[in-house]
Amino acid sequence: MSLPAETAAQPLDAAPPAETSPRPPALGRRLASPRSLLSLLLAFLLIGFFLRSQDPAALREAWAAIRGAHPGLYLAALGTYYLAFPIRGLRWRLLLRNTGLPPQQLPRVRDLAEIIYLSWFVNSIVPAKLGDLYRGWLLQREGGPAWSAGMGTIVAERMLDFLVLVTLTVITGLATYGEVLTAGLAGGPLACLRGGLHLEQLGCSLLQLFVLAGAMVLALVVGLLAFARWGWRLARRLPPRPAELFQQFSGALLLSFRGFGPILGLSVLAWVAEGAAFLLVGLALGLRLPLPLVVFFSLLQAFITVIPLTPGAVGLEFILVSALTIKGYDGGPALAMTGLYRTISFLSLIVGGAAVYLFSRKTRA
Repeated sequence: MSLPAETAAQPLDAAPPAETSPRPPALGRRLASPRSLLSLLLAFLLIGFFLRSQDPAALREAWAAIRGAHPGLYLAALGTYYLAFPIRGLRWRLLLRNTGLPPQQLPRVRDLAEIIYLSWFVNSIVPAKLGDLYRGWLLQREGGPAWSAGMGTIVAERMLDFLVLVTLTVITGLATYGEVLTAGLAGGPLACLRGGLHLEQLGCSLLQLFVLAGAMVLALVVGLLAFARWGWRLARRLPPRPAELFQQFSGALLLSFRGFGPILGLSVLAWVAEGAAFLLVGLALGLRLPLPLVVFFSLLQAFITVIPLTPGAVGLEFILVSALTIKGYDGGPALAMTGLYRTISFLSLIVGGAAVYLFSRKTRA
């Protein structure tokens, strides 16, 4: 991805101007806030409603399958899932280096991976992606750039993740549910897109979802190019201090995309690690899953975490179960695969993240 040369972004080849260090998000206060409590209540209600709607026999079958899962394969799935964190740490270091940050200010990959892990922990206990703001604060404390510049690289990373996530989701979704789409488009694709949303027409709904996802990717790319071309005009209309912070943020955001090939490759590799973890979860339960479904499911699990309704998308597991049921997996196996994978992609973040948060030197005020 090449950006116009007219952008006002400048490499951070010197230490950024002094910036008042933002106060870290008060996690205890955020956990007790009305918004957090409401999101937790919503999560419990969604889980309760979903479990009550399930056949008790399917729930018993799922629990028996989880208890009988192969422990070695489960641990391999856990380890494979956590391989994504050093990969993401290396990618973040490349993004920071692309901004022109001096080598002495570049944190180690292990430190960046730990910061990312802590931010995922925060995102798993409070809504609205507070963990991303927490990342910027921890990066500055670790000797990195100013908070505004650090947030520029984080936003760039999120945009990159979204591009890869949606693209791979659409590709693997078409490969996984192609027959469902074909069966549901008797009147043709154009008639489906004109007819509005009808959830009972599964094939048509999938096509509409994939078209919407493609439009979002296109809009993101066009918006980024427009921001690179004309974003500097916004800085001219701001007061001096906000303009300075905006330039730090926008400069880091745009310059992060230099050397697009390696960061794109690392992005794909991180998602592959998460997909491989779900493949191993299936094997631990004695199930051999088709590769497109493996990739699609792991991407879908990541996609629902973007929805800011509940921390860590708790309560939205019914979407994952439905994706497996559509492919012919009965209620028991679908529930077992979803439940076991969520112990890795959510529960382990809570348990491990709490331990790291309590004992890491990075979180000590």
